[in-house]
Amino acid sequence: MRTVIPSYLFLIAVFLLGSSVVHAQNTNRKISANINIEARIVNSIELITVKTITLGQLQPEQDEIYVSSLNDVNAGYMIAVGSPNALFRLNFQQQRVLTRVEGPGTLTFEYEISGNSIEEQRSAELIEADNKNLQFNQEGRYYIWVGGRVNLSNALPGSYDGDFTIEIEYI
Repeated sequence: MRTVIPSYLFLIAVFLLGSSVVHAQNTNRKISANINIEARIVNSIELITVKTITLGQLQPEQDEIYVSSLNDVNAGYMIAVGSPNALFRLNFQQQRVLTRVEGPGTLTFEYEISGNSIEEQRSAELIEADNKNLQFNQEGRYYIWVGGRVNLSNALPGSYDGDFTIEIEYI
């Protein structure tokens, strides 16, 4: 799954690029105005989902599932592609509510995100939801692993569904 996330909306002050001069003449006066026009276009960041989180088999009497983003092969895996060596911030909601598909019931999933400028999960660093500055590598890539923890002690049997959103923006 490929997702393109614009870091900022394109800012275009006016539809024309360059400067324009306006002249108007009346019998008694002349009006002239210079209008400087600027366009700032910021590159997009592409977020590629390589693998989703796998929660594995639930054991009887198990009341928690934990998938480590730092060392678990069941962690989700994504690659962010942007401008080489550019700084960026990664924002996400650490807790998300999952809704039971078959009827009433919810679970709270606490996400754990780790990232690295090289494609190596074990040396990745945990990313907190505190707007830490991160940096793309020389190829314009940053590797992200997604894990987390869910408490099952009050869960009803069934399937649960929910969304997890990561926002990435250049700084």
